[in-house]
Amino acid sequence: MLRTFMALLLGLGLMSTAMAADSNQKEYAAGTHYKVLETQGALEEPGKIEVREFFSYICPHCYHLEPTVTAWEKSKPDNVNFVRSPVTFLRNSEPLARAYYVADSLDLLPKTHRAVFDAIHKHREPLFTPTALADFFAKYGVDKEEFNQLYSSFGVSTQVRQSDALARDYQISGVPSFVVNAKYLVLRDHLESNEEMFDVINYLINKESK
Repeated sequence: MLRTFMALLLGLGLMSTAMAADSNQKEYAAGTHYKVLETQGALEEPGKIEVREFFSYICPHCYHLEPTVTAWEKSKPDNVNFVRSPVTFLRNSEPLARAYYVADSLDLLPKTHRAVFDAIHKHREPLFTPTALADFFAKYGVDKEEFNQLYSSFGVSTQVRQSDALARDYQISGVPSFVVNAKYLVLRDHLESNEEMFDVINYLINKESK
């Protein structure tokens, strides 16, 4: 009888602790912290929750956010698929969007992604033409002729068009922007910090996980 009573008290204690934790979790609101998209896209990897970053190597905000993105990516849940989509609506951004997909096709993004950001924003290198980008990729062992072929290829052109189409469908007007599970656009206007932006992203991941 005593054991049963103690087990009941323990269960109530654990329940109250869980309730307290839930009550302390910050709630985020549609229309204020995120927007429910009118047009919902297809997931790149069905069965996983998708977080998609729209970015540009041109964008200084994207550059400064990159360490936070990298740290979050390393700690994200296993059921989350993180995807990047380079935009082309900023001046000089299309060559860099193409370069992103060239690097992706060559499995070079782990080496080149941060390096392109640094080259533009830290070292002031004008990587805005195919020639300049071919020279840059040569540092990573990519033959210039191979780079140029990939840069103008049907596959890379298709990926750029698809990224552009998603940006239009999701009404992306600035970068960096994040869309969770092809349903929710994170709104940055009412957020106090980059950390809070990722709190909203994690909130939406949890929302979609239930």
